[in-house]
Amino acid sequence: MAAIYSGIHLKLKSPHTPWADKLKLARFAWISPQCVLPNKEQVLFDWTSHALTLFYSKKIDLAQDVVEGLWVYFDDIIHSKKLQNVLSQGKTISLRITVAQVINDRVVEQNSGQPSASLATVLSCLRGILSSPVLSVTYTAKYELLGELLARLSHLACIRLGPQPSREPLPAHELEVLQLTLTTYLAVQRQQANASRVFAQVTTHLLQPLLVLRYLLSTRTWAEEDGDAARVRQHVGKEIRSKADAVLQMALFSADSLQSYKDELLPSSTEEPAAGGRKGRAGKGLSTPLTTVLAKLCAPGSFDPEVFYPVVSTSLPLLFKFALDAFCKGGENKLLCFHLMTRFACALDFNDDGTLRETFDAGNWNLALLALDSLLTSCLAGDIYNVAADRIQHGEVQLKFYRGLTQLLFNNAQTATPAWYRCLKTLLALNHMIVEPDLDELVSAVWVDADCVEPRVRKARDALISATLTIYAKLRQLPRLFEELLSVVCRPAVDELRPPLLSEAVGEALALCLLDTPASQSLELCELVLERLQSDVLPDARDRDGDAALKMFALSALLHALLFSLKTLDNATPLPVVRQTQRLMGEMLAALKPLLEWLRGVPPSGSLWGQKVRESSLLLTYTWVEVDSLFQMHCSKYSLSGDKASSEVSEPADEGLWLLSEALVKDWEQAALDGYSPVSQLFQKFLALQMMKKFLLRSDFATDIINLDVLHNATQFIVGRDESSPAEFDQLWDGQISSVDADSYPAAHWYLVTTNLPLIAPFLTDEDVAYLASMLLTSVLHNDAEEKGDKQGLCVAVISKQLIDSALLIELPALYSAVVRGVTQRLTQIFDTRRVGSVCPSLLKTDEEFSSEGCDTEVMTDESAGDGGVDPAVVKRLESVAQQILTALGSGSLMDLSVAQVDDLVRVLKVSTALNVDGMSLKDYSELFLITFMIVTCTQPCSDVAIHVKMAFLRDSFCFLTSLLTRRNAQVILKLARGSKLLEEVVTSLFSRANKGLFDDVSETDWSSFLQAVRSFLQSLLQLIIERKSSVRLNLEQFACFLTVQSEAVTTAAAVTTAAAAGGDRPRLLSLQLLLASLGTAADVMTSSLGKSKQLDQTLVQLLGKILTVTEPAVQASLMVAVGGAAGQAFSVDMVAGMVRSELACLAHQAEEEGTPETERPPTLGHMGLYRSCGMQILKELCPAPRPMDFLLSSLHFLSAYYSAVQKAKEPGIEDLFVDILHNVHKLLSASWLSRAELEQLQTPVRDLIGELLATSSLEQFHSLLLLLREGLDVSKVTEGNHREVFSAVTVIRLLASCGLPESCSKAFWLIAPQIISALVFIVKESGKETSLISAVTVPALEALAVLLRQGEGMLSNPHHVTLALGAAQFVPLDHLSAQDYHAAFEAIHEVLFAIIQCHSQVMLTAAPAFLNCFYRLVASIMSEGKQKGEVDRAAEKDGGELLKCARLVERMYSHVATTAEGFTVLSSFMVAQYVSDLQKVTLRPEIKAHLTEGIYSIMDLCAERDVKFLNTTLPPGLREVFNELYGSYQHYHKAQRQGEDKYTA
Repeated sequence: MAAIYSGIHLKLKSPHTPWADKLKLARFAWISPQCVLPNKEQVLFDWTSHALTLFYSKKIDLAQDVVEGLWVYFDDIIHSKKLQNVLSQGKTISLRITVAQVINDRVVEQNSGQPSASLATVLSCLRGILSSPVLSVTYTAKYELLGELLARLSHLACIRLGPQPSREPLPAHELEVLQLTLTTYLAVQRQQANASRVFAQVTTHLLQPLLVLRYLLSTRTWAEEDGDAARVRQHVGKEIRSKADAVLQMALFSADSLQSYKDELLPSSTEEPAAGGRKGRAGKGLSTPLTTVLAKLCAPGSFDPEVFYPVVSTSLPLLFKFALDAFCKGGENKLLCFHLMTRFACALDFNDDGTLRETFDAGNWNLALLALDSLLTSCLAGDIYNVAADRIQHGEVQLKFYRGLTQLLFNNAQTATPAWYRCLKTLLALNHMIVEPDLDELVSAVWVDADCVEPRVRKARDALISATLTIYAKLRQLPRLFEELLSVVCRPAVDELRPPLLSEAVGEALALCLLDTPASQSLELCELVLERLQSDVLPDARDRDGDAALKMFALSALLHALLFSLKTLDNATPLPVVRQTQRLMGEMLAALKPLLEWLRGVPPSGSLWGQKVRESSLLLTYTWVEVDSLFQMHCSKYSLSGDKASSEVSEPADEGLWLLSEALVKDWEQAALDGYSPVSQLFQKFLALQMMKKFLLRSDFATDIINLDVLHNATQFIVGRDESSPAEFDQLWDGQISSVDADSYPAAHWYLVTTNLPLIAPFLTDEDVAYLASMLLTSVLHNDAEEKGDKQGLCVAVISKQLIDSALLIELPALYSAVVRGVTQRLTQIFDTRRVGSVCPSLLKTDEEFSSEGCDTEVMTDESAGDGGVDPAVVKRLESVAQQILTALGSGSLMDLSVAQVDDLVRVLKVSTALNVDGMSLKDYSELFLITFMIVTCTQPCSDVAIHVKMAFLRDSFCFLTSLLTRRNAQVILKLARGSKLLEEVVTSLFSRANKGLFDDVSETDWSSFLQAVRSFLQSLLQLIIERKSSVRLNLEQFACFLTVQSEAVTTAAAVTTAAAAGGDRPRLLSLQLLLASLGTAADVMTSSLGKSKQLDQTLVQLLGKILTVTEPAVQASLMVAVGGAAGQAFSVDMVAGMVRSELACLAHQAEEEGTPETERPPTLGHMGLYRSCGMQILKELCPAPRPMDFLLSSLHFLSAYYSAVQKAKEPGIEDLFVDILHNVHKLLSASWLSRAELEQLQTPVRDLIGELLATSSLEQFHSLLLLLREGLDVSKVTEGNHREVFSAVTVIRLLASCGLPESCSKAFWLIAPQIISALVFIVKESGKETSLISAVTVPALEALAVLLRQGEGMLSNPHHVTLALGAAQFVPLDHLSAQDYHAAFEAIHEVLFAIIQCHSQVMLTAAPAFLNCFYRLVASIMSEGKQKGEVDRAAEKDGGELLKCARLVERMYSHVATTAEGFTVLSSFMVAQYVSDLQKVTLRPEIKAHLTEGIYSIMDLCAERDVKFLNTTLPPGLREVFNELYGSYQHYHKAQRQGEDKYTA
């Protein structure tokens, strides 16, 4: 039969056979086993290739559909399994080069817009060829052909990615083919021996396309609606950029081309002798490599004009980084790299002399500055600028170039561009002498006259100013900087509205600099400012010069900042510094006195001159008084009376009071501030505060009536009750005293008042207290203060929120009580007065309206309640309020709430929850509870309120009531109303709402959280009733009877509903759940209270029996109907689990009473049938399909209780139940539909369940568990993809090791623990090969290993079993992980090491080197990950929190190693050497470095003097410098502190 088809190849070659028939015959021949051809695969492969070649060489003419058919047929052959099988058998199929060329030409056709074949089909063929090692030889053997393909594909991708109106996304398959081609090309390029050939190929064909492609991929934002496809494109695009970088770096900057770059860029006199003797073999053909690269890069070529300069500007820093990485290893070739950088910088259209070329487009400044910033940052990071070597050996060539760049930047200032500031900052960091000649320009353009509005620009400007301050502070040249600053400030201003000299960031930087500056130099700065103020500004200011007034205020604010940042004087301050300070303060006082006397005759006016002069005078006065008082308190040598010592209270205090009396407005009248600017008003209040402090320091202030009057008046003046309240509470203030204006004044004033409350509180009147409380609540309720960004500044709302959240408010009883009363009043005012009067008229009455006759004064004097007693009229009013609320509930009248009222209530309740309940008085606490109780029970949101808002409102109200009941004043509530009555009314109101359908549309999540809030409230109130020990039996019996009656009614109604309607009546069903919640909560509280007293226990057991009796029918009714789906099932299961626990507790109590051990007569559980059916159903539904987490948790809790009940009742089939539960738990943990977070949630209930199963288990049962675990620990399951089973076994082992086992089971477990450890090590090793399994298998296995090591202390006798764990830690990869996976793996390794060193210290005697090797991996890893990132990599720093946790773990381990000195003392010097070696390679983030440094200090404590000498001798020069710097800081900070602590240690 096969012979029939043997002539097919003749028909394929025949010119008479139509091409459509030939194509059909070819397809048949390929798929049919009946067609026998010699070497059939090659024949058909060649026929297709030949046909395509003939067509595209114009030798034959084919129809378009035939051409498409040939390409599809060719694609089918390449991707067929048949071809793969042939190739796998070792047969060779060759692909003609002409076909490869045809494919390349088809890619070009796509660019022309007239393709002869589908691009998708052609690329699919290309993918198949490149994916096959046999077929790809055609390309890999022809390097230029492959390069041509890559260039054409890159060009095609650039066209697709470029600006286009349609914005159609680039197909993912095109990107993937490009990635595959790039990978293949990179592999071939690495195999090329001729570097000149590679250089020529890349520069000629690939340089431009790859750089354009890189740029377009990095700037392209994929549409979010693409979903997974967008993420795939993003990932593939990142891989393409990475491989393109590798191609360019390897081709352009190979080691063989180094000499060529030297010949081109370096003068012959600067070449190193060793390198000048010969040239690399590949360097012979490279005459001017850099010129070639720049010429190709900057040639317009096929660039889109829109992306030409962006591509050039982003590519130049990239190429320079490649050159640094290739040529500047180990600090070599620094001059060569500098010359490379100069050429790259000039390629931005700059000239060597620091001027712009004529071709430069001003619209490209932003791009040019970004590129220049990146180039300069790379220079700084690469450390290619050595100032001394540049001056001595190279004639300051680098300095001259950087000076030219600086002049270019200043001559073309781009103050609206952040990169402009960053360039100057980097130049300053390279060498301050680069910017020093233009220091006045820097101070003027950047500091004094800058007009920055955009936050990004302002941040870059502040960073530059801060860096300038820091550098000049280190050089001890701050006076030089301030001289320039003062000169610029005192020049005629270009604009009246100069920005403040000190922003928040600059002020903080200045304060930090002054901390490290010698005191004499800091005082010199103050003297410079004061001198300029006196000589250059004050005379003009007195002549009513507005510009001089502005300068006066700027210099006053600067002097204020300097003086407030000085180190304060104390008795240890050297005398010359004290005298210099006295001289400064004296000069300042001498300047202030005549100024204030002159201002006395100048009336307040609205002119700019008058305002600024007065503001400056007040600021200087406040500064002088504050600083002078501080110096007097802390330094006894400080005195302004000259050298004579005086013990009397003399001049300083008198001078301060005189200044205050001159500056302050008279008679403390608020009206006297009319005409003052907001800043002046604020300074007046600051001065009033200083006056208060001076009076408080007097010894007779409490007895002198005049002093007290002054203090009261000053307090009222500071509070400013008569001022108009702010219209807005969200106006931001940056915290700087010089930036206060009319808008930010309310925030600044409110900040002044709230931060000084402890000082002014004793002198507040009742009106002041009420005003402050009202202001506090109004501002917090006006807007949501939490949404205001306090990082941008402060506003009234934020300050108020911070005060309410702080512990300060509770320390001010009068103000705190006013705040609480304000809350209760606002809650009451939300309702309509008539409605409140109809429900609870006593709430609207005052305490005075109630007579104290007949009132028991002991009602509110319980010591446990807090206060000693309450006015009888208050007690009577509160009792009346409580009774009226309960009466209104009995009548069923509810107050309707509108949408606005609900929103107001939610806001007020949110503020209430932030209050500290324990600090409330009994009256305030009781009233707040009763009003909230009324809101919960007597109100009803209208139908316009969204259901989720209703539920959130009720839930929050119940949560707030619960928090009130758990505090120390809670006993008071039960003195106002009977506990059982409160319980009954709450439950009744809930039933009423459910029956009216108010909860019909609630979601399962909202209903579940609401039920939990109700249960918490009922639980708190029931516990309070029991703890009070007064009428406990009466209250509990009444509530139990109430629940019994309600249960019968609700259960009957539910049964009728179920029979009547298949869909169910939702109000009845929700009522059923409310009933179960009440019954379950009552049973749980009574169960937990058993054992407190015999009399109480009898009552509780009796009531529990009654409650359990009515609970079973309710549970059965809830299980019969589909109550809320799976969430309803979870709730029902919870109820049944509570029944089991309650019944077991009752039986245990009865057995204890009777004195009969449970083992002699197994107890009989009255509801075992319900428990059994529920248990069977749970085991059936636990694992097969995804289940809600609530149901899983409830089921696990129930199984624990159910197994305990079966065990105690000696039920038959307990062995089978044990096995069923184990298998179900194992399946559950192996379920693929559970996420990592959900599995962590399950671990605690699983551990409790395992502990319950094994508490009384036999060896046979335990053996069955071990067999189950043995199957899960099979390492082959990892390779087969069954890692969930491995995770399940590993998790059970970890839980097993941490729970208590019977003695026989414990012995058996620890007997096989070594085999378990070995299995875990193999699992870690195998799973560590796959990054995707790190969090799924590797980390859980390490966690189990750590638990075994901790719990195995004293159990694992063989040290070898412990050291196995060190091997496991070596197998865990720490590279290329996500932040979460990295932290998890890092912490898991750390915990294993910590368990070994803490619990198996004997192993450290022999395994210390292996232990340190593992730990060294962590140190090296955190140093690599914690290095500072460049501007391009800033996005990666968002995961800094995870890295910071890892750094803390390293610090912890270092300190623990140091305390475990035995075994590590000898190795301490090597640990330091390893740390120093890694530290030299990176620049760590400050927060990471701080923790690592503290850790290594602990190891350096172990180093003796000989170890330090050894390190200084053996470390190479570069490392020695790093070590000496580290050792110096160790001695200066850590060692001195430790010795100081040791002095006070017993």
